[in-house]
Amino acid sequence: MDNQEKFSFKEIVLRKIIIIINFVKDPDNNLTKYYDVKKNLSATLTFYLIHLFFLILWVTIIFIISIDLGSPPAAKIREMMSPLNFMLYALIIGPILEETTLRLSLVFKPIYLSISILLLSYILISRLGYGVGNLDIEEHLWVRIISSILIAVFTYLISKKYSRNFSSFWDANFRWIYYFSIIVFALLHLDFAELTLGKFLFFPLLTFPQVLFAVMSGYIRIKYGFIYACLFHGMNNILPGLSNL
Repeated sequence: MDNQEKFSFKEIVLRKIIIIINFVKDPDNNLTKYYDVKKNLSATLTFYLIHLFFLILWVTIIFIISIDLGSPPAAKIREMMSPLNFMLYALIIGPILEETTLRLSLVFKPIYLSISILLLSYILISRLGYGVGNLDIEEHLWVRIISSILIAVFTYLISKKYSRNFSSFWDANFRWIYYFSIIVFALLHLDFAELTLGKFLFFPLLTFPQVLFAVMSGYIRIKYGFIYACLFHGMNNILPGLSNL
């Protein structure tokens, strides 16, 4: 099914869409992995083009029904950095950090889980505990960092000690772990300060790009590996990054 040399580009795209739909319906963390770099890169690029197509369609719908999306998160980050640093963050650093937070631990290992918990704890402590952004370095930075490290160390020790139990839990509940990563990714990209009642009514539409992205990135992480999920993320940040320069 993934032997792309036998199919036209249109057939490849349709097959990839079907694969994603089937994966969402029945997530599986034990997919047969491919180690052919050329095929993996080709598949990642195909998923990027599929996501781009639906993103363009989404933008068109948003424009037609005239929803004010407010300032995109990238615009606020751009204000804090030079153009070069912003693109470096958008294309490399940001994708690696976000994929590490929510997709690295889709494959269970104590070290993977603890690293993901470290970053997720830092994000939640920063936003919910102190009401600041992830990149804020003035508001109780060391408290946020040390607290996150302590939570991550505790997670590592527990998951290491009960590794078999955690592994069994991951296999039995991967569907919900995968869905959880999608929902959290979408929520973390919302600016709740700008979420009006009108926007809330269009909540599924507003989060569609993030949900679709997380669906695809999760599959790529399981099927092709973490590096390709980071690559997919970086590719999807190219246009938003350039538009905010």
